Amino acid sequence: MRSNFQKLLVFSLLLPVLFLSTGASEVFAGFGITPPYVKNTSLTRNSTYEQQILLVRGETNIAQKAEIIVDAPEIADWIEVVEGDEIKMPKGVQKVPMTVRVKVPSNAEFKDYTGSIRIRTLPDDDQVAAGAVSISLGALVDIRLSVIDKKIKDFRVRRISAPDLNAGHKLLWMFFPGKIRFDMLIENTGNVDISPSKVEFRIFDRAGKVLLEETKNLGKIKEIAPYATESVVAELPTRLPANGYIARYKIYNGDDIKQEGDLSLNILPYGTLQLAGFGFFGLSIAHKISILLPVFALMIAGLYVWHARRKKKLEIV
Repeated sequence: MRSNFQKLLVFSLLLPVLFLSTGASEVFAGFGITPPYVKNTSLTRNSTYEQQILLVRGETNIAQKAEIIVDAPEIADWIEVVEGDEIKMPKGVQKVPMTVRVKVPSNAEFKDYTGSIRIRTLPDDDQVAAGAVSISLGALVDIRLSVIDKKIKDFRVRRISAPDLNAGHKLLWMFFPGKIRFDMLIENTGNVDISPSKVEFRIFDRAGKVLLEETKNLGKIKEIAPYATESVVAELPTRLPANGYIARYKIYNGDDIKQEGDLSLNILPYGTLQLAGFGFFGLSIAHKISILLPVFALMIAGLYVWHARRKKKLEIV
């Protein structure tokens, strides 16, 4: 009897809540966020950090909006919700992204900072009838940040690939190598701009037994901002003919190997793909000298002739 009485009491308390809405179909069954925090313990002065948070609701049969209030007095000027103070949640959409951007000023103290972001769901203005009452659900985003006096240079390799390429080709006495475009999706896990310092390939025959060529990237790889994830490309020359190969790669951060592994490499006959290979930059040192030496000789000869003529004019005067 006591158990039935307790159930009846709970139901009687919940019954008015269930009808505090514009209709049974507008009762918001649930609302949550993931992740429920903005956390970074390695920020530096002048750095920018972004955290995406998903707003997730149980009922999607009406349009809603999320009202955003930042409650972090000490760092209020640092925090920005990219989508604004109100985020639309259209009808039929269950998950809506919210991006929190943190910009650390140049004079920030080196210490820990805390705060929160309050989120409250409301019916969209166009959905609210005059005099209607609706239940408001909410969530709390925990903010925990640390500004430190230390540079951290690190990254994580999320994905790699090497698309097909044209074989190199010969022009007169010069050989222009093929260009391997090694694509890497890199997540900067440090607090300063960074890129892989070097990429090395050891290219084997199709069986992966006979080493045919060793090569490394030419030029600098594009840097990635702190906490960002971007695709970057390392360009490596190859003088191998058209065929299929196994490439064993190494991606470096300074002297440390961040990732290594094998991948298939397909080199197609020259001109098969509408992709440019290496130009002068990819020539061997001997071939570069063979081009530059005559150019320098002509420049020196031209300067000598110009100097001689100028000297002759001065003598006449």
